[in-house]
Parts: sequence; structure tokens; C-alpha cells
Amino acid sequence: MKHVFKLSSLGAEKSERGITLVELVVVIFIIALFSTILVANFPEIQRQFALSRATYRLAQDLRTAQGLGLSGVPITDKNGTAILAKGYGIYINLSNSATKYVIYADVPGAAVNGVRTSDQKYSGDLSYPLCVNVNQLPPIGALATDCVISVVDISKVENPSLYIKGITDCTQSGCVADSGGGVSINFNPPNPTTSMTGSGGTYSAVNLTLGLRTSSSSGRTISVNTFGLIDIN
Repeated sequence: MKHVFKLSSLGAEKSERGITLVELVVVIFIIALFSTILVANFPEIQRQFALSRATYRLAQDLRTAQGLGLSGVPITDKNGTAILAKGYGIYINLSNSATKYVIYADVPGAAVNGVRTSDQKYSGDLSYPLCVNVNQLPPIGALATDCVISVVDISKVENPSLYIKGITDCTQSGCVADSGGGVSINFNPPNPTTSMTGSGGTYSAVNLTLGLRTSSSSGRTISVNTFGLIDIN
């Protein structure tokens, strides 16, 4: 019994030793190493988060335009007079800016072949005149061109490295990269009906890809089709 007691005492003494100086140095080294890696990658982590936020914001703005097409919420000009919008949508023109998109109102009075009518696409000026700053032409509710509800520059609201990397237009025969002439994704009440139009005509689906100038491999894509489905890939 005395021998067993001594063994137990030795075991208890050994278990109460705690960590050695070498073990403490190793732990500090590992913590410092991970901290260095995290600090070194932090700017890239920030950019990736910004890319995700910008992608979800564009998707939300598409749904906002879709909701406007469903509800028909009135908008007004600079005089407070209601603008009779026939639809709402998102317009992107990469040849004009690779970082901007606009939410627009499709109004009667947009010129198509000299005839002022609703064309279910953005046909306004590339200076993007805001609806709240325009004067309507007589009769009330007639504008010379479509007007813009808001302009979003993703490089300014999220991160300077962000840009609209590319647009892919799809028809029944396949998908091709957009030629840069601009793409409208339009929602017309009351359903709302979704229509997509660009320099190549009308499309059955459009893919919008956002990326980072600092990383050629980065990218998040939003897909929209004529059924009004908006998906993030």
C-alpha cells in the first residue's frame, strides 16, 4: 500500500507541472503566424466581401424594379407631377461605364423610329437624367425620353476594385457575350412581364457578372430570365 501511494503521488506531481517555456513559445509562434497570414490577406478578404455585397445589391435592385412593375408606384418630375411610367427596369451599358447601372422608368414618349411610345427598354440619354429633375412635355405624362430613378456605381458604394465584368445574352440558339451596346431588363405591369433587350435584339435570359480588377479569376453572376426568376451563382 505504501508503494502504491508513492506512485500515485508521483503521478499527481507530474500532472501539476503545467506547460513548459518551450510549449509556451510554440503556442505564441503559432498565434503570431496565423495573425500575420490574416493581416496579409485582409485587403483581399475585404474585396471578396465587397463583391458579394455588390452582387446581392444588384439582385435586390432587380427585384425592386420588378416590384415597381408589379405595384405601379407613381413617380414624379421636378414639378411634382406624376410620370405615367409603363414599366421599370435595370439598364447597363458597358461602353458607357463598366461600374454603373441604373434603375429606370419606361414611359410613354420614348422615341422609337420617330414615334413616341413605350418600347419596354431604356431609350433615354446616357447622361442618365433623373426623373425628379426632368420637365414633362404636354400632354401631362409624356416625356421625350425615359428617365432614371437612381444610378448605382458599385466601385463607389462598395470597393474601387469592383466592376461589371461582363454580360452574357441568351436566346433559343445559345448564349454569347454582349457586344457592349447596352442591355435593358424591363418589367411591365400588371404581371409584371419581363423583357430583355440589347443590341442583338430580345433575349430569353441575361447573365450579369461582377468581378474584381485585382483578381482576374474572381466573379459572381446574376441570372435573369423571361419568367422573372433572379438567381445568384
